[in-house]
Amino acid sequence: MDTLAVQKILVPIDFSDASMNALHTAIKMAKRQHAQLILLHVININPLLDIDDDKMINDLNLQNHIETHHNNLRKLADKTTNEEFIDCRTCIRTGQVHAEIVRAAIDFYADIIIMGKQGVSGISEFLIGSNTFNVLKNAFCPVLTIPAHQKFEDFKTVVYPIRPVIGAIEKYDLARNIIKENNADLVVIGLLENTDKKSFETLNTETAKLNKKLKEDKMEAQTYFYFCNSIAEKVLEKTSEFMADLLIIPATIDRQIQDYVIGPFAKQIIHYAKVPVLSIRTKSSKNINSTNNFNSQYQTSMLGII
Repeated sequence: MDTLAVQKILVPIDFSDASMNALHTAIKMAKRQHAQLILLHVININPLLDIDDDKMINDLNLQNHIETHHNNLRKLADKTTNEEFIDCRTCIRTGQVHAEIVRAAIDFYADIIIMGKQGVSGISEFLIGSNTFNVLKNAFCPVLTIPAHQKFEDFKTVVYPIRPVIGAIEKYDLARNIIKENNADLVVIGLLENTDKKSFETLNTETAKLNKKLKEDKMEAQTYFYFCNSIAEKVLEKTSEFMADLLIIPATIDRQIQDYVIGPFAKQIIHYAKVPVLSIRTKSSKNINSTNNFNSQYQTSMLGII
């Protein structure tokens, strides 16, 4: 998704407080964007997978489990439609939770995934759950992670960090849409590590590109530059200082190793941010063949789409 509005929002639901909190944010976004919600519940039937985040079930109770959650998900969708006047569909699948979330986003052409940051057995109030982490590693669309400690209905101040890397402003198109829909203030922070002052020219070039886009879109932003020892820590510090309620970062992926890994910059921010974080895969991290590679890794069972 680049310049188009958000049209389909995928929301993984495990009926935990974290997922219901994410749904609350998704509903508000869907109403602003006139988007469709897709509520997804994944039943993990392999006791060797996702042990930390999921309650295991046995084969004897599988059918009852499916029927129970099918009914609960349908009731939740009906309630959302009737009370919020939103087009809301449901889907239940079996398999690895994170893999089925990513696959559903592909199958439904989701523009964004909105999910809770913590798993149902969250290690810490702010640390990311294993399923969320694996979705971030593999998703081909933006992922908005929502902390569980409070509700986020809209975004009034958005922090947009820029680092001295080519393509640093690729995430702007989606950011622009969200900023405009929320009538939010935009804070751009250019960041350089103290040991990397030679890259200032690259950072200045990327910032100039962003300012040009902002001018074309008749948008204003506060822009600041910082030298720091840790870029991630500085982003978190300034997010708090500016009382931001949304942080937008690139989910840079290292594809030179077999298991794709979120870069340390993104990982640290997502782990410790106390506000929603929108992670957007940059074009340089996307590969159309990766979809086929991902699909070949996992088997799926789709039990129902309503």
